[in-house]
Amino acid sequence: MSDYIYIDNLKNRGKIAISHLAFESLVSDAIKNVPGISKSSKQLKKNQRFKLNRPVRVNIKNDVAHIWLAIDVDEKVDPATVIEDLESEIHSAMDMTTEQAPYDIEVKVDTIKNESKTKKKK
Repeated sequence: MSDYIYIDNLKNRGKIAISHLAFESLVSDAIKNVPGISKSSKQLKKNQRFKLNRPVRVNIKNDVAHIWLAIDVDEKVDPATVIEDLESEIHSAMDMTTEQAPYDIEVKVDTIKNESKTKKKK
């Protein structure tokens, strides 16, 4: 696993190195723009559809940035829609910022059960 992806400088003055930490920061900022994300890692509120389960990870292998994130999705929300929104925002940020860096995205989804249904009345 390498720490950088090298892309050609547009002015033909060499190459630019982008670290995995820069990619992680870029993806984390992009995710904050997706509507319905929970700002808290503890629980979802009424208008929030999903939350990050763990921090975003980016590994660079064979000059490809492998983006991995785990999310918890509210049981009333279609996970495919959330994944599509996330991937769209990440693709937009990556394409706008790096233009040339190859990458792939993997999203792991867990469903959050509504806690009010699981509590037993005494």
